[in-house]
Amino acid sequence: MPFSTRYLKELLLIVIALVLFYLIEIVVSKVLFHGVQDGATKRVLEFASIYSNAGFMGIPLVQALFGSKGVFFASISLAIYNIFNWTHGIGLFEKQASRRDTLRQLIKNPNLWAVIVGLGIFIGNVDLPHPVNQFLTDISNLNTPLAMFVVGASLVQVRISKQTLNGHLWLSLALRNLIFPVVMIVLLKVLGVTGTGALATILMAACPTASLVVLFSVQYKSDTNQAIPLFGISTLGCLVTLPLIYALI
Repeated sequence: MPFSTRYLKELLLIVIALVLFYLIEIVVSKVLFHGVQDGATKRVLEFASIYSNAGFMGIPLVQALFGSKGVFFASISLAIYNIFNWTHGIGLFEKQASRRDTLRQLIKNPNLWAVIVGLGIFIGNVDLPHPVNQFLTDISNLNTPLAMFVVGASLVQVRISKQTLNGHLWLSLALRNLIFPVVMIVLLKVLGVTGTGALATILMAACPTASLVVLFSVQYKSDTNQAIPLFGISTLGCLVTLPLIYALI
């Protein structure tokens, strides 16, 4: 992307909206699931409500709809997502983790470094050599189909039962797939962000529950019986909710 002060200003407004968005999500989820007695289930419900599948589904979706300009804005959403996910998100499960360990995990995340390098190229108005550009283009074209394979393969694990389909699960799904995306629409409207930047940011926020909820639940021995249906139903449900959010925009 060629450097533009308008795009840079828009990026800063989107960052403000995203920080407010995650703070609102965290507070609302904590309040609504405060009464859940089982700590393991409570952690899963909060995480599933707050964090979307922005990487595996959001970026490919934005790329397919808006091309490189959309990915330019979506990458900022992914960067802020990773900052919150690898601090607050993992902190929900790994209570004993020190600040140093959390910071180390954050710094090691390759998505953040990709965004930092990309912003450097954008602000410096650097033209990459044609072979490098072509290589990155070819790799990015693989992003959508490979990500969809990962999401599809994950759905194989989903097992639905009467025990898992409780009121808290449906509340978490409503927050993740519908209510929180509407909050993002309002925030961007208030800040005056429009066009591709707004569309890309809202679609990233409207993606279904992150697949990490299953991975973290397994790794930290939380409630996988709740995590797997949450991920599966949210992902299948986005076939309806994503078009609804897009129509609302």
